[in-house]
Amino acid sequence: MKKLFRYLLVALTLLISIVLVNTFTKSSKQMQVEALPAPEITPAALRHLKEAISFKTISYGDHANFDSAQFLEFRKFLETSYPTFHAKLEREIVGGYTLLYKWKGKNEQRKPIILMAHQDVVPIEEGTESIWTVDPFAGEIKDNFIWGRGTTDDKMNLISMLEAAEKLLLNNFQPEQTIYFSFGHDEEIGGSGAIAVAKLLKARGVQAEFVIDEGGIITTNQIPGITKAVALLGTSEKGFLSAVLSVEIAGGHSSMPAPETAIDVLTKAIVKLRANPFEARFSESMTGFIESLGPEMPFVQRLAFANPWMFKSMIVGIYESSPGGNAMVRTTIAPTIIQAGIKDNVIPTLAKATINFRLLPGDKAEAVISKVKEIIADDRVKVSVLEGAFSEASAVTPMNSEGYRKIEKAIKTSYRDLLTSPFLMIGATDSRYFGEVSPNIIKFSPMIDPIGFHGIDERVSLESYKTALWFYEQLLKESE
Repeated sequence: MKKLFRYLLVALTLLISIVLVNTFTKSSKQMQVEALPAPEITPAALRHLKEAISFKTISYGDHANFDSAQFLEFRKFLETSYPTFHAKLEREIVGGYTLLYKWKGKNEQRKPIILMAHQDVVPIEEGTESIWTVDPFAGEIKDNFIWGRGTTDDKMNLISMLEAAEKLLLNNFQPEQTIYFSFGHDEEIGGSGAIAVAKLLKARGVQAEFVIDEGGIITTNQIPGITKAVALLGTSEKGFLSAVLSVEIAGGHSSMPAPETAIDVLTKAIVKLRANPFEARFSESMTGFIESLGPEMPFVQRLAFANPWMFKSMIVGIYESSPGGNAMVRTTIAPTIIQAGIKDNVIPTLAKATINFRLLPGDKAEAVISKVKEIIADDRVKVSVLEGAFSEASAVTPMNSEGYRKIEKAIKTSYRDLLTSPFLMIGATDSRYFGEVSPNIIKFSPMIDPIGFHGIDERVSLESYKTALWFYEQLLKESE
């Protein structure tokens, strides 16, 4: 017994030693860059963003209410506001309304870079107009914020890119490598414009050094254990899949219900799915997040992040306690539509539900469908993929890629005392279609804790706009 105790004590001592060595030898991965103070926002730059918000470039889910006049007027506004940009760059109109610009570089042997944003915005939810603090399309400045639909998604990025490019052009700047700007017109409803641009560039043999699109943000308060601001650079994007569950059982009069109806079977299937979530695991982007921010954390969190093989359950427990954190560590399951019945006294024969899955990198759609059938375990529930509602998770951009390092340097130059980290993008962006144009796609929006994304009182701070203008100027200069 004493011998066994000694062995256990030695093993425990060894384990503790390994954990502590890992904790204290994990050095900071943060790039050391001196930040440059950003200039104040010019009156013209402020006016341009306000005006951009006033255009109702709305994407509706059914395409039926598409207002082409608003997009054409927005295009004219860009031409008038950025005359040098439009005089010196080549422009193509793709898919009717998507704008593709080419800024020719001095060295055509170098790979180009691609900056992306989108013109369209989501609608204002019907009946909520009076709840807004300001007119959602006025671009009003209030309490040091710019308010309005599209401020966070995605007109601040688009206008900031153009402001930075116009400023550099007026100073006779020419990049070393060619720069493309791709401004989609329907990102919010699938991105057919971005698909067309990606196909066009691929057909022309364009292989970009990197692509940057909307995505992660700068957050000052959302990372447990971190007191500094953190820029979250999306290095991969979750996939999505919508499946339809359908049950067909003879219905009839509601006065004589059978022991189980189509609705009963369907709802039981949904409850089973929600009660059996996919297993949590760390994707490559999440591992990069742990490696980048772990050394910057207080001792307890640092110890856990330095030894994820031992403390995985604890880390997962922290993240799955919030919807956003949970989405970072597993494929999620969300019932979004239920359809059944035509009258209050008629038991329906057919009941359907749409379930939306957001796929963690590595979870393939085929395997997800198989898992769904296994969990439900009821042959009466038919499972099919909703047409057009499917996209695998994107590939992962390495932290040591040239594109990641350039973007990291530009943001650290633009914002003082900032940490950077890879991040798993849980939403969908136009850049997901550019995988064959570049292996290095970064999803990042240089805005600080935006408010009201897709919701009421959407707004970004003036500080965000100031940072974005400076960030894109630094990034464009990196191409020199």
